[in-house]
Amino acid sequence: MIPMTTPVESTANPEMQAIGLNYSRWQDAVEAAIATNQLTVTGEVRGGQLIQFADPSGAQLNILAVEPFATFIGFEATTQTFAHVDMVNDVLSYMDVIDPFGNSLAQVTANLAQGPLLAEEDTQEWQQVSLTAMGVAVESFDSAEAYEATTGIFPSAFESEGAEIVNAGSAATPTAAATFAARVMESEWRHNQLTGEKFMHLVMDGLFPFDLCLPATFGGGELPAKDTVLAGRAMIVASVNLPTGGCGCGGGGCGCGGH
Repeated sequence: MIPMTTPVESTANPEMQAIGLNYSRWQDAVEAAIATNQLTVTGEVRGGQLIQFADPSGAQLNILAVEPFATFIGFEATTQTFAHVDMVNDVLSYMDVIDPFGNSLAQVTANLAQGPLLAEEDTQEWQQVSLTAMGVAVESFDSAEAYEATTGIFPSAFESEGAEIVNAGSAATPTAAATFAARVMESEWRHNQLTGEKFMHLVMDGLFPFDLCLPATFGGGELPAKDTVLAGRAMIVASVNLPTGGCGCGGGGCGCGGH
């Protein structure tokens, strides 16, 4: 079998197209979100605000309205796992994804929706996190057997380039890019109400559970079937379930209370 590859190259921001935000400029997306009058304040950051637009489809746009100023996408994922969370900068997090017994499964860098609120905090241990891969160039295989026949390995992989840079102490700049291989458990269409565009939302079973979003054009516009294996490159976004009331308890710390 020849695997099917669907690179996303029709926009300057392919990760945005994965959730139906088909804008060529970030500014256009921000202006459209502001025009809805549906922005909410996630939290206060250094005298400014972290603001979020949450589309009913699950697509999110996070806006850090204070230095260093940043706009980054997110997603309301359905999967959850646990991780120890550190911040690399205001947006990029470094997560040590763990199993229920605390054993490390993988290290991942991801753009974290609540990142600016945690940027000056110590490691947040045993956090309940949700990870979503925004597919950029993804291949489809009919089954785990087909994937193994082609690659020689089992479809349960997650390699974070950014985490490798952090672990190595390299001078290179880490990003939220990663490669993955995992099996489809569920797939559905989501409709981005901000743009009117639809996109694919999938629940994946791999090294750990995660959500995957793909543009409507993937695979000829047909949803991948259950047990299909998808593998390729993506940008990783994440969300962490902060304690009720957000940051500020116990003298300004986040994540107080423990697990």
